[in-house]
Amino acid sequence: MKKTLLTILTAGAIINANAQIPSPAWATLQNTNYTLAASMSSKFLDVVNSNVVWSVGYSGAAVGQNYVHFSRTINGGATFNTGPIYSSTVNPSLGDTNTYAISNLDAIDANTAWVGAYKKATGNMGAIHKTTNGGATWTNMTATGMYTNSASFCNVVAFLTPSIGITQGDPNSGVGNEFEIWRTTDGGTTWSLVPGANIPNPSSGSEYGLVNLYEKQGTTNLWFGTNAGRVFRSTDAGVTWSVAVLPGTPSASIQVVDIAFSNANSGICIAYNSSVTPSVPEQYITSNGGASWTKVATLDPNMGLNDVAGVPGTGVFVSAANTSTSASGFISYSKDGGLTWTNWGGTGIAYLAIDFADATSGWAATFQASQSAPTGGIYKFNGATSIFNAPSGACFSGPSATIAPVNMSLGNATVSYTWSSSPAAMISSTSAANPVVTFTAPGNYVLTLTASNGTLSSSSATVNVTSCTTPTADFSVPTGTLCNKVALNFTNTTTGSPTPTYTWSTIPAAGVTISPNANATSPAITFSTGGTYTVSMLASSIAGSVVVNKTITVNTCTAAASFTIPATVCSTAAIVPNNTTSGPGPISYTWSTAPTGSVVFLPNAVAANPTINVSGISVYTVTLRAGNASGVSITTQTIDVQNCVGINEAKFANLTDISPNPTTGNLNISLPTNGDYNLVVVDVLGSIIVNEKITNGNSANLNLTGKAKGVYFITISNKVDKVTRKIVLE
Repeated sequence: MKKTLLTILTAGAIINANAQIPSPAWATLQNTNYTLAASMSSKFLDVVNSNVVWSVGYSGAAVGQNYVHFSRTINGGATFNTGPIYSSTVNPSLGDTNTYAISNLDAIDANTAWVGAYKKATGNMGAIHKTTNGGATWTNMTATGMYTNSASFCNVVAFLTPSIGITQGDPNSGVGNEFEIWRTTDGGTTWSLVPGANIPNPSSGSEYGLVNLYEKQGTTNLWFGTNAGRVFRSTDAGVTWSVAVLPGTPSASIQVVDIAFSNANSGICIAYNSSVTPSVPEQYITSNGGASWTKVATLDPNMGLNDVAGVPGTGVFVSAANTSTSASGFISYSKDGGLTWTNWGGTGIAYLAIDFADATSGWAATFQASQSAPTGGIYKFNGATSIFNAPSGACFSGPSATIAPVNMSLGNATVSYTWSSSPAAMISSTSAANPVVTFTAPGNYVLTLTASNGTLSSSSATVNVTSCTTPTADFSVPTGTLCNKVALNFTNTTTGSPTPTYTWSTIPAAGVTISPNANATSPAITFSTGGTYTVSMLASSIAGSVVVNKTITVNTCTAAASFTIPATVCSTAAIVPNNTTSGPGPISYTWSTAPTGSVVFLPNAVAANPTINVSGISVYTVTLRAGNASGVSITTQTIDVQNCVGINEAKFANLTDISPNPTTGNLNISLPTNGDYNLVVVDVLGSIIVNEKITNGNSANLNLTGKAKGVYFITISNKVDKVTRKIVLE
């Protein structure tokens, strides 16, 4: 599909009517020599080296006109020659304005360049053409079957070496609804279709690529983007491809419009989010070659959205901006992967494209001043720009601390350097490109680099030199039995200055949770299963890093459920299990029986030692589920509840007397007859307070003095009868 050219579609005549003050570093204005229309400029720009620059023309005054002319210099911009890429019998001076519209231009050297194109009238299909004589003639290199399907579209042709190249088009039925990617290893003489199995499938039937939306690095790395928020990458010169989805919401609304890399790993992606009205620009960065991308929370206003490029060999990115008002166009650079941008200065100039071949060779396209006798159209980078990175901190542990700042400066001629420090530091060579700086005392030092090649440019960075000691790392393991599924607190006892950061890990790592996270100072670690584990803590600061490993044994600490009950009881008896469960607490209990009818648990079925009243005649299975943080265990016992002959239950109750009630502690109990009885007192939670036996007696005295005031239940039973009474202790 045809790429929307962001902000370049503006009126060149308006731009040229205003005063233009270039940046001192970009003061060399050169003439691209387009005579096709007013306000001509370059929509595609390819800087090959310090001498060779190619571009494709565009008119800011006639934005709907299909110009297919190129401009080229082979002498560093001193002169540019122009000509048509496609010939026309209708108007030779304009070139072919009806058959093809150019998708991109990819130059190899002073004589060799490629263009991709799509059909102008129908907006589909396409062709690729090559020149080997500096643009004097262009040869159709389109292979049989390439871009012939009505749903196909040529977006890009790109060469990593003079022999190895690819051309990339949209998914279409002619290639199995895969992205149409062809590859050559003989300079375009023959082409092979990349198998669909080597390319991730389109995310939907409406995903497509965009014209000129590609990037290449070295001889193996290629990228292209789509309208569905996805960036494709090949690391083997187009043989196989992977894809990453930009973390936008929703990704299908994120249209990629520009990709730039300064090396094989550091990249920038610009996209527009159409889910917001009006659509808004978004920036993403990567440090792993596009395997994953991170959204930049806030766009730096000094970042140009019209074009972004990496400066090979430097780690620097450059950008260009152009809008409908001349004052707001600018060019800028970034030394931190695209997070922050520095405006090069200058006013009243609109920039459409920018490109660098290396640290010395850069051009930025703008609008020409006239048509019949054109002037301008492109600025050449002529100044020196001081750019360097230095660590924000250094560790001083005596007698000195050293750093090695990385010089990323740009300059198109022999650049001289001057380094200084305030307060003074020892600089191995103040005129070296990359000196070693030595600090002999702690403090905040402002390091300054001045670059000069006739123009001067200075930049500074602050280095905080801190007194520090290598971390003395250690941590303590929780004492006692270490149980699975229990949060175990590890106490960090590390010392060191400055305060280290920490990274915790375990081997094995499966089923392990570190809270609140693996970078906590003293985390709680939960192991889902028992076993032997190695717990590691990495303590790091600018003074160094130390790892401490400790081996622990984590036990499976599930409570062991256990209880005893009589094997046989009468149907009127009160059953009080003897709960002998063991294990670390707290422990919860759940009692149940099968069958469940005619069974009552007092005070409830979750008491540790409930009284079980069973009135039905049956063999019951009593189940106890005991649980703690490590898990639940289950045990069962059976009890045979029989129909025993005894005195009437009501009579038994009437003949049993407990007084006084309420009581202050002493209870006198009168029993129906001489005999053997069980006497059990429980509190409202079911905990047994008293469990006594009365042998061959008809009375008893019970002393509850010292027990907590409240309500209790007393159960008196023999082999066949029982009675339960509530008593109140005051």
